[in-house]
Amino acid sequence: MSYYELWAILASWRREFSIAEFALTFASPDPRKVLHDMVGKGLLEHPKRGRYSVRSIGDYVKMKNDVNAGYDLLNEAGMPYALTGLDGVFAWTGGAYNAGRFFGFYPIHLKVRSRDVPFWRRFLTAAGKRVFTTERRPRETIFGVFYILHAAMSVEAETVNGVKVEPLRETLEFCRKNIYTFEPALNMLTENHRVSPRASA
Repeated sequence: MSYYELWAILASWRREFSIAEFALTFASPDPRKVLHDMVGKGLLEHPKRGRYSVRSIGDYVKMKNDVNAGYDLLNEAGMPYALTGLDGVFAWTGGAYNAGRFFGFYPIHLKVRSRDVPFWRRFLTAAGKRVFTTERRPRETIFGVFYILHAAMSVEAETVNGVKVEPLRETLEFCRKNIYTFEPALNMLTENHRVSPRASA
């Protein structure tokens, strides 16, 4: 039985329960691990010691699509990162330009040091998030907020509205390379930051 099947059963059984109640009802070699894993996947909540509650499908969808929480999570890692590409544009325009993303499908693009990729995989997975690298195409349908890691030898970042973002010059270059999609953003950035729309020599 998958965790998602068990989630559906638990929703029909009890909305809140203890570890002991779960262990008495559902045969499992390690009930604590099962419940821990389901909390990690966002299927259950752990409001207090020894107690669990089943997250409704509505709450689950909201949790999976909480964009602000997706960005806030990054600062909890305590590791270098920089929002890059589309997210660099989103950050530097103050959220005014956001292309190719919508409720239900929201990739967050992170530049991280190559040596830190295993850490980011563990950290984001432990938070119940899906994480991929630019080299690995997803083999399944992806929805909600998820992360795409862009590995680099080093990471240069500036703080913009509470998050770490690659320098403006890199975001401008991204816009120039993808001008058909990001020309409005390029115009917005060059006007707001008083820089040339053309690349410097």
